[in-house]
Amino acid sequence: MPQEPTFEFFHLESSDGVAVLTVDRPPVNAFSREVYEDLARVIDHIEATPAIRVVVLACKPDAKAWIGGGDLKEFLSFTAETRRARHDYVEGVTDRFYRLSCPTVAAITRPALGGGMVFASFCDILVSADTAFFAMPEVDRSLTGGAGAYFNRLNLPVSFIREMILTGRRLSAAELREVGFLNHVLPEDQVMDKAMEIARIIAAKSSAAVRAIKQSANLIDTVGWDEGRAAAHEMSATKLVDGPDYKEAISAFLERRKPAFNAD
Repeated sequence: MPQEPTFEFFHLESSDGVAVLTVDRPPVNAFSREVYEDLARVIDHIEATPAIRVVVLACKPDAKAWIGGGDLKEFLSFTAETRRARHDYVEGVTDRFYRLSCPTVAAITRPALGGGMVFASFCDILVSADTAFFAMPEVDRSLTGGAGAYFNRLNLPVSFIREMILTGRRLSAAELREVGFLNHVLPEDQVMDKAMEIARIIAAKSSAAVRAIKQSANLIDTVGWDEGRAAAHEMSATKLVDGPDYKEAISAFLERRKPAFNAD
């Protein structure tokens, strides 16, 4: 595979369809405007690279946070107008990350705070260290943090979300696993292995089918399950049935062999 491009605040390494995207803005991986601009360039590259089938979002082993939220040093100079402008830009970038055409797996080995917890919610599958903790501390910074809207999409209990955003308290990985926010909670040294295991399983599937499923699942978040279900079935008919992987997948199953999917 060609050498990956370089980015200022991220490292990207790809192998066998899995791209590990590592945040690198020490000490706490706080996201400034420049970091979001760099992330937009990362997204451009991922979307232009069909060989990337799954993205694993991680931090460096010595980071103090997985993602530490927004860079508060920027916030001191905000006016209402500049706050709105920043919000509009950030929402545009994070929406693109959420709507990546390939699935995302979060490998959370350090605290995920504020925007970090929101980024986790944008990932499709979440693997966390049992020592990691989470919080939405915006109430302590005189901010709203979106009033929990990001977590309502995940169907977390409303009372749980309200307590989280109104108190800003720390939440353990075990507590978030119990309410369904996290898929797996493991010792820290097992997190990356588990995230990569899941990513490799997905990367071995039909890329066309995986991307169609991801697009359909995101659509359900927007339009509801009934309309989203109908759109998913229509996508099967219009995008998959005549594609290169459809008959191969079914034939391989019937013939009890491993499918040979299209490289792209």
